[in-house]
Amino acid sequence: MNLCQIARTAFALVCCAVLAGFLKFANVAAQSNAWAPEESVVSVQLSAVDQIAADDVTTRHVHLHPQRSVAAHRFALAENDENRQTHANAHGDSDSAASTVLSVPGVPAPGFYPADLSNPAHGQVLASAQSNNVYVNCAASCWGTPSVFLAHLALSRFVHITDEYTHTTANNRYTVGASTSIKESLPGTLSQSNILQIVHAAARTHGSGYDHVYHVFLPRGVDVCLSTKVCYSPNNPSTFLFCAYHGSVDFTGIGHVLFSIEPYQNVPGCSVAQPSPNGPLVDSTSSTLSHELIETITDPDGDAWLAQNSLIDNGAEIGDLCETPFGNYAPFAVYGKPYAIQPEYSNRFHACATTP
Repeated sequence: MNLCQIARTAFALVCCAVLAGFLKFANVAAQSNAWAPEESVVSVQLSAVDQIAADDVTTRHVHLHPQRSVAAHRFALAENDENRQTHANAHGDSDSAASTVLSVPGVPAPGFYPADLSNPAHGQVLASAQSNNVYVNCAASCWGTPSVFLAHLALSRFVHITDEYTHTTANNRYTVGASTSIKESLPGTLSQSNILQIVHAAARTHGSGYDHVYHVFLPRGVDVCLSTKVCYSPNNPSTFLFCAYHGSVDFTGIGHVLFSIEPYQNVPGCSVAQPSPNGPLVDSTSSTLSHELIETITDPDGDAWLAQNSLIDNGAEIGDLCETPFGNYAPFAVYGKPYAIQPEYSNRFHACATTP
């Protein structure tokens, strides 16, 4: 073989390697977009029925996702612990949560991992469910089209961190259903009545029960308050205590409904650190959305998987334990597409993880 032949052979090998790399990249890109179909959005108007339903709820639970300040963190845990105690009393099991410590391998008795989650009351979890987005006074693009992230999450290994808590390993069990668009004249600060009207309107359209989780996206500039001093209010630091929350409610007419409230996340105290693979809007929205959905899966009613063996972490859920002080999360692939989002707590690893 002469030098010309050697050069041609080497050039061909380089071309093949480049082509193989391109095809691999294209395959990953195609895979990451394969399960992000065009979103089905149903327009719904609030009615008197929704207002009556919001004023006539029988039980209500919320779990706050605190914004990044020490005061907010402490308050949120106290508020959530009160919710948890209420549910424990309802189950007639107020003492068992405090006395149950997980038995873990490799730690001499009576040692334990304090942050490990436990479910002594055998509270409800979601072995499967459908996410239904609710867009309030803005198109899905205002939040970076969250249905795309949810479609990737549904098929990812990341969501299988919930397997150890739900005791199922089935794939694609947290699907994405039809969305709701609500365009109404609403106040700049939403009350709980406003929120429950929106949740009821979406649930009466798409269905209630543990088969659905409604994610209510609020546009930029709209605040929401649980009380006069407990709010998502980025422009009012004195009341700005949380970034989002998830909860459950029993409506007299349609029954039990699960939901999360997702205010605009690209604000200081809620956003992820930059740079991030998809920019601050998409990754900040996705991080909070995965936090709320996975907490709903593992603790929909505030009486299932919680950290109950530590004074510091008492009342924390699977996502609370893995937030960083500055929102600086290392990107990882969610069904082939990189996102900078927070990990979730795994009892198996006794640590925050991105794979089961």
